[in-house]
Amino acid sequence: MSVATARVAVGAGRDVLVREAERRAARRAAGVTIRIVRTVGGLYWAIFVAVAAAIIVGMTWFGSGLDVGILDAQLGGPSRWFMMVLGMIVPSAYLRLHVAAGGTRGALATGTVRGALVSGAMFGPVTAIYLVGERALFGALDQSWSRTYGLPVDGWAGIALTMLTESFVVATYYLVGAAISAGYHRLGMVRGTAYIVAALVPAALVDLATHTGVTTLVAGPEVLLGGGPGVLLSVAGGLVAIALAAWLFSLPLRSVQLRPQV
Repeated sequence: MSVATARVAVGAGRDVLVREAERRAARRAAGVTIRIVRTVGGLYWAIFVAVAAAIIVGMTWFGSGLDVGILDAQLGGPSRWFMMVLGMIVPSAYLRLHVAAGGTRGALATGTVRGALVSGAMFGPVTAIYLVGERALFGALDQSWSRTYGLPVDGWAGIALTMLTESFVVATYYLVGAAISAGYHRLGMVRGTAYIVAALVPAALVDLATHTGVTTLVAGPEVLLGGGPGVLLSVAGGLVAIALAAWLFSLPLRSVQLRPQV
């Protein structure tokens, strides 16, 4: 074997080791997100379901009942808010540990996006399951159940579509929170605050796509598409929102400073 050939072989072997290390680091970052979201999200939903059931039963027994479901009163659903907060906290807190363990910022970005997608697959369907339970509880109490907003599909197809689109919501809002935090780390207080405007665009997009959330409540039902176009917009808009949120997160993260500049 010639010297040149040996160098090529060594370089190729080094590249393989680097890629394997990157994949391991990305898996660890994804695992951190998944474990924390699973723990906090499970506790959050358990508490939310208990409180919501108590409100529904209490308002029926001791009041005049409710005009709309609890999720409508919560501005589109509780999954958004704790996911955004976790997105602000978890990747930022894990960044230094990740780099100290040999991971790169790119691996953290990749792992965080993967973790957000898995988290969406875990907790997106919870919203659909909750809605079925809430509607059943209203019926058991002889109360009429309705949603002011929501997807233009009912029945089993509506449940399946809600599971899918709420998965988009969970993943998007986690990445939006991560983008806000990364923007502050990379850009500082003033420019980081301005970056929030861009970071919130995917959140507004997924709200409109899924016919839920603050943006939809503010815009009003007249701006929402119904029927087949509404369904297509829900799926396509959700996918675009996730992709945009992932890009807005990875953009500042890849050049973020680990220490304050002096």
